[in-house]
Amino acid sequence: MNIHRKLISAVMTKQVCQVRVDQPASHALDLMQSHHVSSVLVIENDLILGIITERDIVRALNADNRRLKDFSCADLMQAPVLTVGARTRCLDAYHLMAGRGIRHLAVTDEAGHVLGIASEGDVMRNFGIEYYMNFKDVAHVMSKTFCRLPPTASVGAALREMVQQHQSCVIVVDPQGRPAGVLTERDVVRLSNEHPHPQEMLLADAMHAPVMSVKPGRRLHAAVKMMEDAHIRRLVVVDEHGVACGLLTHHEIARGLEGDYVTYLKEIVELQARHLQQAAQAIDEKLLFANILRSVTGTAVLASDLEYRISYATPSIAEVLGLRMEDVGGRDIRDTLKRVGWGSAEHSLSEENVGRGARHYVVATGTGKTDFQVSVLLDAQNDPRGYLVLAQRA
Repeated sequence: MNIHRKLISAVMTKQVCQVRVDQPASHALDLMQSHHVSSVLVIENDLILGIITERDIVRALNADNRRLKDFSCADLMQAPVLTVGARTRCLDAYHLMAGRGIRHLAVTDEAGHVLGIASEGDVMRNFGIEYYMNFKDVAHVMSKTFCRLPPTASVGAALREMVQQHQSCVIVVDPQGRPAGVLTERDVVRLSNEHPHPQEMLLADAMHAPVMSVKPGRRLHAAVKMMEDAHIRRLVVVDEHGVACGLLTHHEIARGLEGDYVTYLKEIVELQARHLQQAAQAIDEKLLFANILRSVTGTAVLASDLEYRISYATPSIAEVLGLRMEDVGGRDIRDTLKRVGWGSAEHSLSEENVGRGARHYVVATGTGKTDFQVSVLLDAQNDPRGYLVLAQRA
């Protein structure tokens, strides 16, 4: 399977759970729990008005003391809903989600009628084995930033952590830091459907246990198979002492597609350049590639030579990193990244570190939590020519 070319219509869920805008929120909760789905669409007259996701349930429960069943679907939904056509490629669809910080897309026909819905997990489940071999082990992909609370904490405290840290779960740990349970967004939907005030419950009573765990050195494809076999969306990563040290979710796995997206863009450039050459039209491939990169929303691109001098940057560095274009050209990329708050940039961009393959880091920068992917730029002969940094709001 080539994720670069697969269409979103091949991976989307065709059976879409729908609610009306005037229906009570309890109807959405019932659908999400009974169908084991992470979202429902709000539809009137065959047109999409909004979407309600598990994350919206968490936010609403954290922000309001009312029972969720007292809400309407209009109170919970997010709008507008980002949509794509059925012939959109999976990689383009994922990049749209990543750029907007969302995890669901509606797939529609030309008239705007719903054909299906695609989540980040739908895309991830269709990666080929060659994708997982790019990372080799769990340590290359897992997030070291995750929420953890003791069993005596309340569900309300867990909701606050999840909202503030933009996380999909809280790991419940014992006094030694070993995982004792987990509270996920899906658990929050279930609790909201079964209890009038789930915020007041203790995590010891609300959490899901036991927790499936994995070691950092486990092969990534084996960890993914564990998740698929158990029908779960996350694994807690534990060290040799059984202490929670990371989290592996669909989000961390899918995030590696950012590196593939640059490869994909180059393939498009090369294909277009060949077509233009056949038509006897002169065009600078580098210029075309640069314009495509500049059009990418939500992701800042920095490239340097082997001496770490910045040779290319996209205008989105202003939005994502708070940098001005005129301040980066020719500067040391390590010093530039330190300036935005990445104190260990020099070590992270070392030849020894990057040479082992693309690496992911989540850093608290001046503009907020930022996800960095660092890799080596290779020429046609696979010789290193510089360094590439992709930055995106985490």
